[in-house]
Amino acid sequence: MLNRARLFGIVACGIMLGASCSTHGNKTGAPALRVKPNATGLEIGAMRTHGPENFLGSGPPNISSGVTATLKRKKNLHNQEACYFIKAPGKFQVVSMEGPGAANYPALMSTWRGLFDADLNSGSTARTTLYQKQLSEIPWMNAGRAFHAKLRSRTFPWGRALLFLTTYTQGPGPGPVNNDMLVLVVQGFTHDGRFAVNGRFEIHHPQLPDSADEKPRVEKHFFDLDEPGDAAEKWLDAQPDESFDPSLQDYEAFLSALEIK
Repeated sequence: MLNRARLFGIVACGIMLGASCSTHGNKTGAPALRVKPNATGLEIGAMRTHGPENFLGSGPPNISSGVTATLKRKKNLHNQEACYFIKAPGKFQVVSMEGPGAANYPALMSTWRGLFDADLNSGSTARTTLYQKQLSEIPWMNAGRAFHAKLRSRTFPWGRALLFLTTYTQGPGPGPVNNDMLVLVVQGFTHDGRFAVNGRFEIHHPQLPDSADEKPRVEKHFFDLDEPGDAAEKWLDAQPDESFDPSLQDYEAFLSALEIK
């Protein structure tokens, strides 16, 4: 399931973000976002409230008003080349479902919500919708998803979401599935449907290569992003949640500590 995600054409380079209990949200349509104290060790480093904006920097808005935060990295990137690959940006975004930039959001929300209670197992219609149709996230991502591992539906105090592991790609040749490029994606919506919630977080596994440049060795598992098939997805699915760093349990606890109003 790796080779069909060769979409789009502009590399999205990430940002950084920050700490715990501050509240942001004062621009028209933007939510108030607060992270309650928690024991996960995950911290927000920066947070900004914004009006409607364009993902590429100019043109009509394609992202609605919202709040964007960035988690502090737990591990440094191994590959330091700017825009050489699509790293996990650590972004957490909460955007309005209404107003400029949100024209296609309601239809997308309906499709995503339809997956929350669906069969998420390998070969299911839900997997087809996510992978073959490359269901767009809110806000959108200018890249394709190579796989959808550890796929699960969760309910949080603020709403519901799908969580899964992926690697974003824009063309052939990025190398193996690796820790610099592995991303935990969160796509959810508040209970009242007023806001979309999207996260793209760093996550690591000790048995994956750390970067796209790492050479094969016995103690690491290499899955070429250019090869078809679902070997990487199946291998990631088989790994215990606690074997990842940060663990999937930590991220779920962090998401449970969010307040969105």
